[in-house]
Amino acid sequence: MKSVFAINNDLFIENNSFYATFGNLAKITKPASDEAKPVKNNTINVLLVDDLESVRESLRIILTLEDDIEVVGEATSGPEAVEVARQLQPDVVITDLEMPDGGDFDGIEACAQIKQENLARAVIILTIHSDFANRKRAEEANCDLFLEKGLSSSELVKQLRCCIKDK
Repeated sequence: MKSVFAINNDLFIENNSFYATFGNLAKITKPASDEAKPVKNNTINVLLVDDLESVRESLRIILTLEDDIEVVGEATSGPEAVEVARQLQPDVVITDLEMPDGGDFDGIEACAQIKQENLARAVIILTIHSDFANRKRAEEANCDLFLEKGLSSSELVKQLRCCIKDK
C-alpha cells in the first residue's frame, strides 16, 4: 500500500496497482436516501473481500458511518470469502474481482459458490476490471450487482441498500 488519505472529505487510496477515490465522505454521515433504506429497519451485515488491506479499511470506514450497516467480517481471497461466509452468513458480500492469493478462484468464483450455497442475501462485485467479459461472467455467477471502484461513497451505500431491499 502506498497511501490512504482524505482531502476535503474525499477519501483517496493509492497503491502500486491502482488508484481509487471515494467521493465526499461528509455526505454519508447520514443515510444516502430514505428510498434506499431496507424495507425492514434491521442492520445490514456485510462481509468485505479484497486482497488489499487499504481497500477493506476504506470500505469499512465508509460503511460503518451508516447506522444500519455493520461490517461483520473480512477476507482476502475468494476461497477465504466462501469460508467466512459459511461461518457468518452475512446479508451482503462485497468482493473484489481479482485477488492473487486465490489463484483462479477469483471474486466471481466466490460469488458463484456463495450464491449456490445461499450463504448471503446478495453479492456485490466492486472492481476496476469492469469489461464486458467480466460483467458477463458475473451475471452467469448470479452476482446481484457489479460496480466499478471509484464510485462515490454515497452511491455505494445507496446501491448496497437497494440491492437487498426486496430480498
